[in-house]
Formats: sequence, C-alpha cells, structure tokens
Amino acid sequence: MSIVSAKELSFSYPDGRKALDKISFDIPEGSFVTVCGVSGCGKSTLLRLMKQGLAPHGKISGVLQYCGTDSSLVPLEDAARDIGFVMQDPESQIVTDKVWHELAFSLESVGLPSDEIRRRVGEMASYFGLENVFERDVASLSGGQKQLLNLASAAALHPKLLLLDEPTSQLDPIAANSFIDAVSRLNRDFGVTIIIAEHRLEELLYISDRVMVMEHGRIIADCSPREICTKLPKDHEMMSAMPVSVRVYSMGGGNGNCPLSVREGRTDELCRRVVEGMKADHPLGLPETSEVLISAHRLWVSYGRNTPDVLKDTSLEVMRGRIYAVLGGNGSGKTTLLKCLAGMIKPLSGSVKQKKNIVCAYLPQNPCEIFTEDTVKEELFRFSGWEDMAERFALTGLLDSHPYDLSGGERQRLALAKLLLKNPDVLLLDEPTKGIDACAKTKLGGYLKSIADSGAAVVLVTHDTELAAGCADICGLLFNGEIVSEGRPYGFFSENYFYTTPARRLAKGINDNIITLDIGG
Repeated sequence: MSIVSAKELSFSYPDGRKALDKISFDIPEGSFVTVCGVSGCGKSTLLRLMKQGLAPHGKISGVLQYCGTDSSLVPLEDAARDIGFVMQDPESQIVTDKVWHELAFSLESVGLPSDEIRRRVGEMASYFGLENVFERDVASLSGGQKQLLNLASAAALHPKLLLLDEPTSQLDPIAANSFIDAVSRLNRDFGVTIIIAEHRLEELLYISDRVMVMEHGRIIADCSPREICTKLPKDHEMMSAMPVSVRVYSMGGGNGNCPLSVREGRTDELCRRVVEGMKADHPLGLPETSEVLISAHRLWVSYGRNTPDVLKDTSLEVMRGRIYAVLGGNGSGKTTLLKCLAGMIKPLSGSVKQKKNIVCAYLPQNPCEIFTEDTVKEELFRFSGWEDMAERFALTGLLDSHPYDLSGGERQRLALAKLLLKNPDVLLLDEPTKGIDACAKTKLGGYLKSIADSGAAVVLVTHDTELAAGCADICGLLFNGEIVSEGRPYGFFSENYFYTTPARRLAKGINDNIITLDIGG
C-alpha cells in the first residue's frame, strides 16, 4: 500500500520561482527513503507539501496523495497525528520549558486522556534515553539532545509517516549518529515510514531502502542506494555527496551493486585497490607568518553564577594567512569561543587582544541574523565588486528573492558573500556548512584557502571533519571548555578515532596517507 504518492507534481512560489517540476513517485508504507540534492533543488518544499500546516504558499499542480487522499484534503487533526515532522534547527520546534512537558505537548494538543499521555511520555523517554534529562529545562540541553527530544515528541503521537528535513545539519558527528540510529529504530521496530532530506549521506544510505536524487525540482535518480553508481554519471556533482565507499568504488570504475558503508568498502576488492593506489600531498609546513591578529589567553566564561563554566583556561592565537578549525561536540563551547574572539562576549577572566584597526567579520549559526534588506541584491549591491561575488557564490539567479525565502544553503552562501565584501582581516565562521550540499562545501573549502592566501585569517567552527581536513592549517578539539588536542590536519585526524574523516576510517591500515578524498589534504 502506498502511503505517499505524486504524479506530475509541480509547485511554484508566489515570486514565480519553480521549486518542483512534474515529479512522480510512489512510496510504500514502511519504507525508509532518503531524498538528496544540491541546495535549492526542492527537497524541503517537497517534504513540507506532504504536511498540512507546513505547506508553503504558491501554485501547485498535479497530484500529491497521502494514503490515497489528496494531501490538501486530509483533515488537520489526522495530519497532526499521523504525519510527524522534524526540522533542521533543533530550536525551531521546541515550545515548552521542560523536557517532560515538551514530550506531552503534542499529545495534549490532540486531546488524548491524561492517563494515555503519562503512559506515552514515560515510554518515549525510556525508548529514546531521555530519563536522565526528563525534568531538566530544555534550554540546558545540547543541540543533539534537543533534536532527539524533537524526534521523541513526534514519535509520541505514533505517526504513520515521519518527515525529517536535514535534521542532523547542526549536530556533531557522534550526536548525528545517535540521532540517525534512533530514526532507524523507529522504522525497523514499528514500521514507521521515513522520508528524510539530507546532505549528510555517510550513515544514511546504508540503512535506506531507496534514494531519490533531485536536481532543479526534478527527480533525476530514484533507486536502491546500491544502484546509485549506475544511475548517476560518475562526474555528476552529487557523486561528491555520496558515502566514501561509493565514491571510491565509482573512482575505480565500479558498476552494479556498490558498497555503502566503511565496513563494506574495507572488504571490497575494488575499493581496496583504489585506496592502496592513492597518493596524498600533505603540506609539510604551515604558511609563513609572524603576525598575530587575535590572541586569546586563559579564557574563563560562564553564563550564570550557578551554571558550569563554558570555557576553562582556553588559549588560542589567530594568525594572518592561516585557517584554524575548531571541532567538538554540541555544547563544548565552540560558539562561545568564537564570540569571545569577535569581542561579543567578555570573559570572566583571561584576555582577548585584537591587533589595532583590523576588520573582524562574524558569521553566526543562523545567517538570517545578518540580513537587513528585502532582496538578495539589496544585501550586496552597496559594496564594490558585488556582482562578481554574487556570481562566485551562485546567487545571480536569486537577486530579486527575499533572503528569508532562500533555502538553508542559499542563505549560508549569501551571508558569506556579504561578509567577504567587507574585506575582513579576520573571518569568524560558526558552522558555515550547515545546510549546504557537498559540491558547495568543496567550493567553500577553496574560497577559504584563497581568503587565507590573500593574507586574512579564518577561524572555522565546524562539525564537518572533511572540510576541516581539506582546508585548515591547524585543527583543535574543544572538549568540556578546553582545547584538549591541536595539530596539523593529517596528524590530528590520523590520531582521532571518532572525530576523524570517513576517508580515514576507510583507509586506515590500507593506506595511512589518506584523510580525505575531495577537498585537498
């Protein structure tokens, strides 16, 4: 039985932008489907059209059905109960102050009896491992815990269909794996149909029944994940988003069923041959510089008298011409450190010294915070060279759009373009790959290198190990408020076990020179 189906489905936004272009599919009940594609390809629009209350305004044609009924005619109460939705930003769905109340809120909204609510809340807290935080304030949770809470809240309604729109984009690698494991269990243990739109495919394709690749509002591949090498051209930009085993298999000319996980890649004869023959060029020295633009010395930061210290005796130097990547789990203090360097937070003790007259540009996790105008063009045109910058960041076709109407990846590109037009001496970036596709991420790595080569300094807070491995000069691991490990990318990622790259996990013991495939390194 089909739970969701579409026939010749098209959708355009009020400004005329076409998001979906005559797409057709049929998803059986109980499936696990991953939808992927470059930023702005229509993934989020498609998922939101499936959920009443979240469907965007615009012109729709063709057919979209839920359980055989036109999706727009599904009663709102049925849609609220049967179709769960988890968004990209963990904060955007949370509406109450306590964990237990957040779990109960959706159940109260559909009018379930008190006894039933208590039973389901207790069951969900146990199933998702939230007992230890059950009575805590939601604000005290890490990003990973908040996203798991959003998933548990959606699951408490016992949905038939669960839609997830880039739910791991703001999570560190360990939290992202835990979240995906929880989603997989819902599908495996209860038969909940999963449709997930993601850029992060390393852990997803192995557990998916099906992958749908979108491009310019169309579905260009719809197949089993193991068939993706035969369905996508080897030079297609979406190949760079595939799991490392798929990419290596494709590089070797493989066809047919491809390996999907690191384990399968390590035992596949073709993958092993390709990895053994790879050569990596690891820079032996750092870019020459003697100029410190920002120095942070023994920083201690806390957000309240009775709260734990966020930063503990942390020191860091930002050098001209170098890229410093800060990695670490959600809640480890990365954003706080970045804000201290920018002068936005004053530490309890310690000091931050900036070189006189330098220009510092800060990109927050939410790029909308730096938008002030009604169109993309108005955000950029006051700066000289804006047209070249718009072309460089693939914004020329979006100039008349409102920044808030852009996809997550398009907003990130616009924010970065706006900051670079100020010609900063120091660029402070908080999760710049959030919501952007693998191809854009590769380009971003190149941009950051060129910025550093021009004499600026970059501090990059990221969960993206591949980006850090490919473009950073120095990597530091922030844990519990302290930088506990620091080094050049090759040594840093070779020594780490969890905070390392998929390529390193695949190549370890086969070719120990390899830490990444695409972004340099």
